[in-house]
Amino acid sequence: MTGIDAIILAGGRAGRLGGASKPDLVVGGRRLLETAIEAARSVGCRTIVVVGPPTLDAPGCLLVREDPPFGGPVAGLAAGLAALDQQVDDVLVLACDMPEARSATQRLVAARAANPGSDGVCLVDESGREQWLAAIYSSSALDRAFGALAGDVDGASMRRLAASVDFITVADDGTTHDIDTWDDLSRATRQEEHIMSDTPQSPETLDRWLAALATELGIDPASVPVGAVLDLARDVAHGVARPAAPLSTFVVGLAVGAGKGSLAELSARASALADGWE
Repeated sequence: MTGIDAIILAGGRAGRLGGASKPDLVVGGRRLLETAIEAARSVGCRTIVVVGPPTLDAPGCLLVREDPPFGGPVAGLAAGLAALDQQVDDVLVLACDMPEARSATQRLVAARAANPGSDGVCLVDESGREQWLAAIYSSSALDRAFGALAGDVDGASMRRLAASVDFITVADDGTTHDIDTWDDLSRATRQEEHIMSDTPQSPETLDRWLAALATELGIDPASVPVGAVLDLARDVAHGVARPAAPLSTFVVGLAVGAGKGSLAELSARASALADGWE
């Protein structure tokens, strides 16, 4: 078995958001679901399964529904696993509502590389609570955990599923904060605006500017990986200094053009460097 696949859980009721579609909420100019998908792609996930309603827009991913609908995260994981190729070493599991999913994922992958023989790695928030929906599970550990449930997945708790998984835990450094309420969304939006610009603009403004600039320079706007570029700029602005963000994206662009690697690979390396910068 080789490689890593991903399951992104996007099927909750979002009761504290009045039933709004949480995956479609926008932070930093992108839908939360897009942020999670891009995070999985940035670390080389071969197959990405999104578990949620069939109305979700999840390009390039397998979209499945938990059984029963709204059956909870364990039911969602079961549906995601059923859709995956079983010949894979590890499964990245992400909730769809983390604006810092890319940074969280990079921390997980680094920890997994340092602990390849473990059941998996899991981020832990500042209160000491394990974030089982921000974790990498070995396939064998997941098989064992679901075997212990004996098919009883409807409404099962993640605590019960994770009880048989011997995780390596890693501090999340704030990267697993999620969007459960409108206040959470407002806070995350303000943070993104503070990091990225003194004069934040709407996503529509960004789209119009991209279309105008790409046309002016003779580039297809659809070929511009907006999410990866914005993630890199955010990570560098937050970890180094705001002026370093445009400089870094330019340097990564030069490196891609020179054939030094893919945009996803080089952006991940630059973000990891910024994350450890002092």
